[in-house]
Amino acid sequence: MEQASQCITFDKGITSIVKGMAIIFMIMLHGYTQELYDDATLDFDNRFIVSTYILKICVGMYTFMVGYGYSFSKSRDWRYGWQHIKRLLLSFWVILFVFTLPACFREVLHTDVITLLYNLVGIDSHFNYFSWFVYFYIFAMLVMPGLSRLIDRRPLPLTLAVVVLAVILAGAVHEIPRLAGWMGLDMPAITEIPPLLALFNCLMMTPIMVLGYLFARQRYYERINVSRLPKLLTLILCVVVFVGVFLLKRYLSLPFKLPFQMDFFYAPLIIGAIAVAFNVFEMRPLRVVLAKFGDVSVYMWFFHALFFTLAVRWFYQPAITIFHDINLVVLWTIVLTFISSWLIKRAVDYVTTCFASKSSTQTTMP
Repeated sequence: MEQASQCITFDKGITSIVKGMAIIFMIMLHGYTQELYDDATLDFDNRFIVSTYILKICVGMYTFMVGYGYSFSKSRDWRYGWQHIKRLLLSFWVILFVFTLPACFREVLHTDVITLLYNLVGIDSHFNYFSWFVYFYIFAMLVMPGLSRLIDRRPLPLTLAVVVLAVILAGAVHEIPRLAGWMGLDMPAITEIPPLLALFNCLMMTPIMVLGYLFARQRYYERINVSRLPKLLTLILCVVVFVGVFLLKRYLSLPFKLPFQMDFFYAPLIIGAIAVAFNVFEMRPLRVVLAKFGDVSVYMWFFHALFFTLAVRWFYQPAITIFHDINLVVLWTIVLTFISSWLIKRAVDYVTTCFASKSSTQTTMP
């Protein structure tokens, strides 16, 4: 009897698993970076990950998923974007105002207002090293209403057009200081102009974001038939994709300078391998753990920065450096970050639900 054809399902469960995997990569990326520690006695000799650069795939994975998730919104407009911007800012500001600024309030008092404002939206990362996602997400929610409508007209060719345009614009923004110099204007490097650097980074990530939207719009993942190969061979192929992407990311680079990220190719491959693996194999314990991580990944993103951000790590880092072996430090950082983030999210959800209920009651009162 011929086996029925089975294509993969990319639902909210798989989305949470992908985000869970990405946040683990991110914490490992920072946890294995020796320069982010004040304790010089930590043992890095037998670290599990030697080349942390390969773990930067987490950035491409999150960027891809922003575009992928946007395609499922009921109303792809600025109102939808504003609602999601508020949710992200709430998560970030809870960490910033409750855990970060109180631990360095003396430094805050001597920081200029513009820098503080930049920190509120991630343009300046002094008080949270990994807050760039805030300004990128705001950028994404502002441009995706127009880009999504454009891509919907002719998905593949117009996505490629947006990719090319974004690369050109990123290059142009990067060269603004040099062009100003040719015109006799004294202008600092782009790295010293936070808003300009933020715009450059957003344009750099735009190709991966619109690629994610294209994949969801065209249902490319859902076209993968996982019933054609034996399960063992499918598992081997998924592992080969993972290893291959990491090797390429480690050793392959563009032969010329171009404001383009190779994660444009790597991120969909890694995400596809994850989706295939969890569609073919139940892996219940791992599935549950990764999904739980994915559900609180935003809080984990901002919370784990407390351990590595110079302004506050003197206060928080001792909580993770209770071990001498860096592998145990990283493992404990992941566990502690998850527990803390889960508790914070539960508290925030409870408070916001109470406020929403109270507001609804007042609105409906005669």
